[in-house]
Amino acid sequence: MEELNYSFFSLLHTAKVMFDSGLSETDKENLGIWELDADNSYAVAMDAAGWIFRDTDIYFNEKHEMDTWLFGDPMIDTFCQLCQKYEQRKGSSEEENPYRDKMEGCIRENFRFSSYNYGYDWRQSLSKRGRKCVVLFTDCEFYSHDELPKALLDIRSLFLTLNQRMEAELAEETRIIPLSTVTAAQRKEAA
Repeated sequence: MEELNYSFFSLLHTAKVMFDSGLSETDKENLGIWELDADNSYAVAMDAAGWIFRDTDIYFNEKHEMDTWLFGDPMIDTFCQLCQKYEQRKGSSEEENPYRDKMEGCIRENFRFSSYNYGYDWRQSLSKRGRKCVVLFTDCEFYSHDELPKALLDIRSLFLTLNQRMEAELAEETRIIPLSTVTAAQRKEAA
């Protein structure tokens, strides 16, 4: 009797998560070429990150044996621009912005992997240089690659939702037109 390998099920689970997420037809075809293989489980998780966030880069640091995943996407850029407009209109700081707070909470929640030897960060602030992105650092002993696509899909979904909410809120504020700009003192003076 042959023992079933966990990585087979991991790969099937990743494929199901990706198919259920509304993956484009091209990405579905790319996902369908993978064989059920232990090495492919890791490779599919890495490719899935690029399908979820279009500007994904992965760098390997040989000295520290660590991968650095940079998840960038135009929707993240839009989120940061909308946050800036929101903060300017409300006269609030980045720390007081509830949209940034929700996004940071989502990143923290979804990057709670069952593995260890990883870290994460995000660049959504105008004070930080470089492209706005979500960053994940994984050590050579990180083994939760199969959890990564679901986490990234949840983060992506919230970016889209918050972008829509901020656009609606900012558009609503611009439609408010004061009926009269005459103050009570000016009315009294005119009489």
